[in-house]
Amino acid sequence: MSVADIEILGRMWQELQDRAPGEPLSRELAERWWDEDVEYIEDPHWPGSGHYRGLDEVMRAWNGYLEVFESAEMKLERVFDAGNEAVFFVRVTGISKGADVPFDHLWGYVCRVRNGKLAYQRAYWDPQQALEAAGVS
Repeated sequence: MSVADIEILGRMWQELQDRAPGEPLSRELAERWWDEDVEYIEDPHWPGSGHYRGLDEVMRAWNGYLEVFESAEMKLERVFDAGNEAVFFVRVTGISKGADVPFDHLWGYVCRVRNGKLAYQRAYWDPQQALEAAGVS
C-alpha cells in the first residue's frame, strides 16, 4: 500500500478516535473517509457478526455498536504495510451498556483503499490473525 494511502487511513483512524466516547458515526465523517461501496466484515467471534457493503449498511453496523457500549474509545497502536493492504492494530476501550462492565481489547483490521478512501475493512479479534491474513510475518 502506498505511503499516501496509509496516511489517509491513519488520519481516518485519528478522526474516529477523536470523537467523544459514545458519539455516533456521522454521515459526514463516513463520506469523507469511506468509499461509497465500502465493505466491512466483522470477525466471526463477534456475536451476530455480519458482512456489510455500502455507506448506509456499514454506518448502521458501526452505530449499532452503541447499543452494546455505553462509551467506546479507539486508539490506533500500530500500522503494518502489507503490499496492497495495510493492517491496523486498534485498541478499543470503554464501558458496556447497562451492566457498566469495562472492556479493553486490541483488534486487528485489514484495510484497502480505493480512490483515496477506505474500500475494505475486515476485523480480526486476534490481531495476529490479521497479520497472517495480510501475509505479514
